[in-house]
Amino acid sequence: CEKYPDFNFVLGESGVTWLPYVFDRLDTEYQDRARSLGFSLKPSDYFRRQGYVTYQQDQYLEPIIPLIGEDNIIWGADYPHPDCIWPNSHSTLEKNLGGLPERVQRKITRDNAAKLYRIGC
Repeated sequence: CEKYPDFNFVLGESGVTWLPYVFDRLDTEYQDRARSLGFSLKPSDYFRRQGYVTYQQDQYLEPIIPLIGEDNIIWGADYPHPDCIWPNSHSTLEKNLGGLPERVQRKITRDNAAKLYRIGC
């Protein structure tokens, strides 16, 4: 990420709730052992700058968003896999995102993917 700041990456089909723990561990190890490597950012900051994570459904999504970043989360239905949430996509989105501002909902369901893949909506 240091040498390739325009390179983006996606952690696909992995969910989101595990990331704050991993960010904490990576940042702690970086502070304790790897500062001498000369990176300009903490590992979690590289992720927030260049990384995305996808999820299908997660009842704990809302409190996690500030820890990961609303610009880094992409929703996916996982269709046509047998364990996808279709045909209940709409109700699942309402349950997971319904309490969030429309701007954040739009980012997670559309805008973040459009930005990543450089497509217009």
